[in-house]
Amino acid sequence: MYRFKLEALLNHRRYQEEVCQKELAQAQRELSDERVKLNRKKIVKQESLEKLQAKKKENPTVSDIMLHMNYLTELSKDIENQALRVQKSTKYVDQKRHELISIMKKRKTLKKIKNADLQAYQQKLTQDERKLMDEVASTRHVRKM
Repeated sequence: MYRFKLEALLNHRRYQEEVCQKELAQAQRELSDERVKLNRKKIVKQESLEKLQAKKKENPTVSDIMLHMNYLTELSKDIENQALRVQKSTKYVDQKRHELISIMKKRKTLKKIKNADLQAYQQKLTQDERKLMDEVASTRHVRKM
C-alpha cells in the first residue's frame, strides 16, 4: 500500500492555504468597507460644498460661513485619514495575496513530488508483478519439460 512520506507536511500546507485564503477574503472585505466609507465621506463633502454655495447666495453671516468652512476642513481631514486607511488596507491585501501565492507554490511543489513518488511506486509494483509473472511462466515451462 502506498504511503507518501511527506503527507503530514502536505496536509499542513493545505491547512495554511485555507487559513490564508480566509485571511485574504477578510482583508478584501475590510478594504471594500474602507472604500465605501471613503466614498461616503466624499459625497458628504460634496453635498456640504453645494450647501455652502447655496448659503452664499442667501447673504449668510460670517459666523455661518466660518462654521461651514470649519466643518469642511474637518471633513477634508477625515477624508485624508480614510484614504490612508484604504491605502493600508490595500497594502495588507497585497501582502496576503503574495503570502497565499507563496503557500500555494509550496503546496503545489509537494503535490508534484507526491505524484512523482506515486508514479514511481506504481512502476515498481508493475515491475514486481512482471517479475512474478515471468517466474510463474518459467516455472510452468520447466515443469512441462
